[in-house]
Amino acid sequence: MSKDWIRRLILGFALVLPLCLGWVPGAQTQAGGGYRYFEETRHVVRGEFLEFFDRYGGLAIFGYPKTEPFVQDGFVVQYFQNARFELHPENPVPYRVQLGLLGVDLNYERSRVEPPNSISRVRHYFPETGHTVTYAFLEFFKAKGGIDVFGYPITEMYYENGRMVQYFQRMKLEWHSEDRSNPVRIGNLGELYLEVHRDRIPLDAQKGVANTQIQDPVPGETPGTPSDGLRASMALRYSVLDQQKKQVASVLVNSIDGQPRPNAQVQIQQFNSTGELLDTSPVILTDADGFVRVPLSVSGGHNGEKILVRATVTFGTLQVIAEDVFMLWW
Repeated sequence: MSKDWIRRLILGFALVLPLCLGWVPGAQTQAGGGYRYFEETRHVVRGEFLEFFDRYGGLAIFGYPKTEPFVQDGFVVQYFQNARFELHPENPVPYRVQLGLLGVDLNYERSRVEPPNSISRVRHYFPETGHTVTYAFLEFFKAKGGIDVFGYPITEMYYENGRMVQYFQRMKLEWHSEDRSNPVRIGNLGELYLEVHRDRIPLDAQKGVANTQIQDPVPGETPGTPSDGLRASMALRYSVLDQQKKQVASVLVNSIDGQPRPNAQVQIQQFNSTGELLDTSPVILTDADGFVRVPLSVSGGHNGEKILVRATVTFGTLQVIAEDVFMLWW
């Protein structure tokens, strides 16, 4: 790569930077009752996820929602084109919503580099991960939420399929030289994760929601009416459990249109590979977000055996079942 070419690239970054920072694409959404419905993907964003979405740039940063909320690795998550939202109820406000480490999960981390010899306003070295962010990428990073949104850089800038890119723990930046108005854009790590790990996404979460199904909560409504619908997703903390670990089941309960169902009754049962019942938990109620974590007492079973975990969820007259499996490795 010649020095003249590098100078032209840097000049291009500098010329178009003031334009790229103000870019927000148009999008038609329907709002109301603490949710927003996106006709383009037929998914709904609600509550704290919607607040985070709006606070940090909305469609221009995160893209459209690609799933409904569901439980993954013990957390309530929702995938967008460019990111994964995670609910961490153990954190104080305003840190309950975090972005997932998609860049790390997709194995884009690269070896650390040495810090630069001189200080510059257009270059910042992050010793936490050993990488540098420069020029228009740095300004975009600062203007659009910084570490809270992007995390730390995990690569330097480099060419990927003919385009300059840089990966961060949570997001990806791309340089689109053909667009002089908005050359810095967010890459679609959320869509890439969904493509690579489709088997980890429950079918119910992938399905779109019809606009006619969405209803605002009605004060004094009777839970469990047929129009409510009910769905539940469950994830286990460990897919392989040894004697040093404590298993935990996390369950999310929603209505058919994605509204959380607080005070739903959740009971967990464990079965061995022959269908024998090993343990039954007490009934636990979901919280205001329709979420509950249930510690499991694991007994019985043998090394290498798969244990079926079944969550029976009851809400009014409705009942659904969610299941997951883990392996014992004693």
